Amino acid sequence: MGRNRFKIKIFTFTILIVGVFASRPLIGQVFNPWGPPPNDKDINASLFRKIANYFSAEVAVGYGSTRYRQNLDEFQIYSNSNDLYLLGQDSLGGPVGISNWLNRPFTTDTINTSSAILYQSNFNESEQNGNYVIDSLEKRLVGGGNAIPVHLKIHFNYWRLRIGAGATFEINSKANLRLKGFPNYIAEYESDFSRFYTRKYYLTAGVHYFDFWDFSYFADIEYGNFRLSESAFPGGNVSTNNYWNISFPIEKNFSEYFRLVMRPSVDLKSINTFLPTGQSIKTNMWNLQFQVGVRVSFPLFKKCPISNCEAQKEHHHIDKKYRGQPIYKWQNPKVGENDPYNLNEKREAFPFLKRK
Repeated sequence: MGRNRFKIKIFTFTILIVGVFASRPLIGQVFNPWGPPPNDKDINASLFRKIANYFSAEVAVGYGSTRYRQNLDEFQIYSNSNDLYLLGQDSLGGPVGISNWLNRPFTTDTINTSSAILYQSNFNESEQNGNYVIDSLEKRLVGGGNAIPVHLKIHFNYWRLRIGAGATFEINSKANLRLKGFPNYIAEYESDFSRFYTRKYYLTAGVHYFDFWDFSYFADIEYGNFRLSESAFPGGNVSTNNYWNISFPIEKNFSEYFRLVMRPSVDLKSINTFLPTGQSIKTNMWNLQFQVGVRVSFPLFKKCPISNCEAQKEHHHIDKKYRGQPIYKWQNPKVGENDPYNLNEKREAFPFLKRK
C-alpha cells in the first residue's frame, strides 16, 4: 500500500513537471501587441529626444506698415511747387538747400529765398501759389511705407517661459512723407528709392500667460540690431541703432508639436542721418506688423511605422514606444485605438456629417 502511494506521488510530480515545461513556449508567445512584454519597465524616449523636445522653430510671413517721423524744429524749410529743402549754410556762410535728407542728403546752391513767402498758418486762398519759407510752428515730417517681413525663430521652451534667437528679412517700399498739419500746397517729401531691404538679428524672450480652448496666448519681446540696404541707406550717411520689438502672438494648437501662429507686433527703431552741414537728423522708423506662420516642436517619440495601426495615442510595440498621430494632429491621451475619430475631427463644425 505504501509503495502504491509513493508511485502515485512520483506520477503526479512527473505530470506537473512535464506540464510546466510543455507550457513554456505558449507562455513566451503570450503578450499584449499594444504594450511592452510582461514585467518590462516603462519605455522612455532617448536622451537626445528628451532634450530636443524643449526646442521649437517658428517661420512666418506677413505685412507691415512703416511709420517715419522726424522733428525738424531746428531747421528752416523751403517749399516750392515740387520739392522740400532744408535750409542751411555752406562753409563760407552762403545759403544752401539740403535735399533727400532721409537717406542720401546732398546740397544745392540754386535756391533763391529772397522772393519766397514766409509761411503763416492763416494764409488765404490767394496766397496758395508760390514758394514758401517755413521758419516757425511745429515741424514734424511724417509718413509711411509698406513692408513684407519673413522671419525664422528658434525657441527653448521651459514651463511657460521661452527664450531664443531669430532673424527677419523685410522688403520695404518707398517712403512718402509730408509736414504734419500743413496744407496740400506745401510740397511733400518722396524718397529717391523705390524699395529697400532690412535684415534683423535678435534675441527673444516670452511668457505663455493664458489658454482658452485650443488657443494659447503669449507676450514676446525682441532685442537686436538691424541693417538697411547699402544702396538705399549708405553707411557713410546713415547709422542705425539697436531696436526693440514687442509682440502678442496667439497660437492655435493643432497638436503638442504643431501650432498655427498669428503674431501682431511693433518694431521700435530709429536711424541717424548726417547732413553735409555737420548736423544730423534722427528718424523714428516704427513698424506695425502682422505675421502668420507655424511653430513646430521636435516630437518626443517617432510616429508608429505600422501603416495599418489605428492607435491614436502614444503606445508600445514590443520594446518601443511611438506616437499614434502625425506631427500636425492632436494626440489625445484619452483616445485609444478603438475610437475611429481623433480629437481634431470631433471639433469640426459638422461632425455629425462624418460617416460612422
